[in-house]
Amino acid sequence: MTYFNIIKLDATDSTNDWLKDKYNLGKCNDGDLIWADHQIKGRGQRDKIWESEPGKNLTFSLYKQYSSFSVDHSFLINCAVSLAVLSAISQLTNKAFKLKWPNDILSGEKKIGGVLIENMVKGSRITGSIIGIGINVNQVAFDGLPQASSLALVTGENFVIKLLLDNILKQLNDHLSQLAQVQIHKSYLLHQYESRLFRKGEPSQFGTLTKKFDATLQGITESGEIIIKKSSGEVLKFAHGAIKMIY
Repeated sequence: MTYFNIIKLDATDSTNDWLKDKYNLGKCNDGDLIWADHQIKGRGQRDKIWESEPGKNLTFSLYKQYSSFSVDHSFLINCAVSLAVLSAISQLTNKAFKLKWPNDILSGEKKIGGVLIENMVKGSRITGSIIGIGINVNQVAFDGLPQASSLALVTGENFVIKLLLDNILKQLNDHLSQLAQVQIHKSYLLHQYESRLFRKGEPSQFGTLTKKFDATLQGITESGEIIIKKSSGEVLKFAHGAIKMIY
C-alpha cells in the first residue's frame, strides 16, 4: 500500500464507523482514509469515548487490505501500527513515548493517543483492517481527564496537523509492509513493541473484575497476551479485556 485516498470531513461521529459503513456497502479500497477535524463520538478500546476538541487533534481511520493474513498473527497488526505512530511522533517532537498495552500512547504517565483496530475476518484469514488512530495534538485543556495530555503540552509547541498525518502515513507504509513477510518480521515487530512497553520490568498494580494485586510486567506473547509475574514468583498471562494496569 503506497497510495492513500484521503477523504477530509469537517465532522463525523466516528471515522472507524464511517469507514466500516463504506466497507459494508462494498465500496472500500486498500488505502482509503477518512480524516475528520472533529470526531463527535470517537471510540477507544472497550467502546470508551475518545474526547477531542474540534480542529485541535488528529483523528483518522485507514482501510488496509490483505491478500492472505492469518488470524493467528492479528496482534502483529497492532504492533506494526503502534510502532509506526510512535516513530512518527517521536521524530516530529524529539521526545520519547511509550506504549501502554495494548495500544495507548503515553508521555510519562499521561495518554496522548491511541489506536483502535477492527479486523475483517473470513474463516481463519484476516482480509482487511480498519485502523483508527487518534492523537491529541494542539489541545491543551482536558476537563475531567487528568490522565490526558497532548503533543503541545509535552513540547510547548503547536503543530501542523497535516504534517503529522503525512509523517504517520510514511511510517505506516514502512511498518505495514513488513506484514507481507510476517514470518521474517514477526520477531522484530514483537521485540520492538515489547521494548517500548510502559512500566516493563517495574512493579505495578493490576486489576481484574474481581481483585487487585501487585505484579511486574514481563512482556507479551505472540498472540498479544500480557505476561506478568507476581511477587510469589507466579507467572500469569491475560488477554486484552481481562486485566487492567492501574499503575
